[in-house]
Amino acid sequence: MPIFLKHNPVVISKGKVIVVGGGIMGASAAWHLSKAGASVTLIERAPNSLTSATASSFGWVGASASTPSDSPTAFAERLKALEEFACIERELCPLPLAARGAILWRSTEDETAAMIAEHRDAGTRMERLTRSQIAEREPMISDPPSLAAWAPDDFALEPTAFARKLLAGAQAAGASVRQGTVEAIEAAGNRITGVVVEGKKLPADIVVLANGYGARAIALTVGVEIPIYETPAVLLRFGPEVAGLRHLVCAQEMELRPSLGGGLVSAADYPESGEAGLPALAELTGEAIARLFGIGASPSLLSITAAQRPMTADGKPLCGHVGRIEGLFALVAHPGVILAPLLGRRCAEAVLGS
Repeated sequence: MPIFLKHNPVVISKGKVIVVGGGIMGASAAWHLSKAGASVTLIERAPNSLTSATASSFGWVGASASTPSDSPTAFAERLKALEEFACIERELCPLPLAARGAILWRSTEDETAAMIAEHRDAGTRMERLTRSQIAEREPMISDPPSLAAWAPDDFALEPTAFARKLLAGAQAAGASVRQGTVEAIEAAGNRITGVVVEGKKLPADIVVLANGYGARAIALTVGVEIPIYETPAVLLRFGPEVAGLRHLVCAQEMELRPSLGGGLVSAADYPESGEAGLPALAELTGEAIARLFGIGASPSLLSITAAQRPMTADGKPLCGHVGRIEGLFALVAHPGVILAPLLGRRCAEAVLGS
């Protein structure tokens, strides 16, 4: 049986591993498995899809993206996950960074001060910025608040580019990539024997379901229930009319960052009115950006996409063996971009230790 010492497998499983899903979770799992010596085939349904959870992710990586008191356990997990990025940057550098550092403020100075105090107590490196210090870091902001938080360790990634970098690393380590739709899992008794890809069987000893909510339907083909559901989110991209934003900015309820290719990116909650409310949401967000920068007209809207984020029923990451079928694993969690490097490694350890 494979043995692990300090997260490094010394005996590698000789079986074939299929990773389902080419988003950030699948790419991370494939990279960690491949560099550990596993024989990996990753199957992705639609490369470069704009409606996937990865492509529609804002890409904020950092402890200040959440509040410690909301879930101390989840917050501690995110702090641990951040340590993985230094390793990835060393091995796959450079990362597709859109911005380093985040400036945040709440509706009132007292609320901002309380946020800073809470994060400091939780171990986050967070500083206080005065109005003049905010203006020095972000000259584009027309009327800075009297107090803001500065999170120097936070950064923004272009999620799709990051997933592609992980996938390229997996391929360099020997993984193969195949396009297609996985329709079912095949098993003999309680043991995985392969998957069905568009009517054709592809043999496998181990299957890792890393395709978000789609993992649920696939697992059901062998009678395994995965407790996950979907919740929508919106990503908006604006044109380059407003240039010069240097960092992540969380201004009260608006999240904003520069795009690696120019322009601005904003994340928003899905409107209560559903898809019919997207045009109004885009208009309101553009107006908020114009106010933030003190310009007369909203930047041009390049795209607005709504995607379903996979969420686990208990809020905890799903990473490891699922059900009673030997060889079946699942990797589903939110927020994916932050957690993917850590969970990809843990998934590889679980698979190779099985």
